[in-house]
Amino acid sequence: MPVKCQTIITFVEEMAPRALALEGDNTGWQVGDPQSPVEAVLLALDVDDRVVDEAVEMGAGLIVAHHPLIFKPVRSVRLDLPGGALLARLIRAGIGVYAAHTSLDAAEQGVNAVLAERLGLTGSRPLDEEDGLGRIGRLPEEMTFEVFAGRVKEVLGVPSVRVGGPRDRTVSKVALCGGSGGDLWAKAAFAGADVFVTGDLKYHTARDILAAGMNFVDPGHYPSERIILEPLRDHLAGRCRAAGADVRLAIARIHQDPFANL
Repeated sequence: MPVKCQTIITFVEEMAPRALALEGDNTGWQVGDPQSPVEAVLLALDVDDRVVDEAVEMGAGLIVAHHPLIFKPVRSVRLDLPGGALLARLIRAGIGVYAAHTSLDAAEQGVNAVLAERLGLTGSRPLDEEDGLGRIGRLPEEMTFEVFAGRVKEVLGVPSVRVGGPRDRTVSKVALCGGSGGDLWAKAAFAGADVFVTGDLKYHTARDILAAGMNFVDPGHYPSERIILEPLRDHLAGRCRAAGADVRLAIARIHQDPFANL
């Protein structure tokens, strides 16, 4: 059965309601026609030329991304600059882009819930009760910080993580926030977390965390959010089957983490 782009977005918003997005966050349509028919959808963390290449290759009329393509108001669209050229390419190719950003972070089955589940936390709840961001819960059994950091590496499939604090410390209570959650470190400390897991930690924030008596694991922004793409695909696949919509779904193959370790 033919389906419109907006139908797919309705399914996305069942998992990540726009009402959950933080104020000022550009969750929602970035470019495109919601009423356009779509036969294939590509899921990605970010939208760049390599992702558009994949979308064109598979005949996708819609890209559902986690990070907004447009963060700030657009004052001009210049084709001699990367941002403008990318927007123009998407429009010319007839490819729409929708971003589920902080709405997907805060969703009941969103980024942080999936990260908590993958790490095996029990009784997890939002770390920031007001915005629904982050999670805090307990490990099934106590372990040393070094063993826990190894678990993070294994779960996220990364060769290394940045860590701070005594490696022989026994940890049980874990706070986390996928992506860039350094601003939540104080909430993690007040909640009694032994360790805080998040990406993009800054120098002074890391020192504050250690001074508060917590350990930390920084696996990076991309790895701590990339894990949501499979659950999102599975949700959309189930809703499409239930609606009788014949839509191909794929996750971008390209590795988009801008950082690498030598």
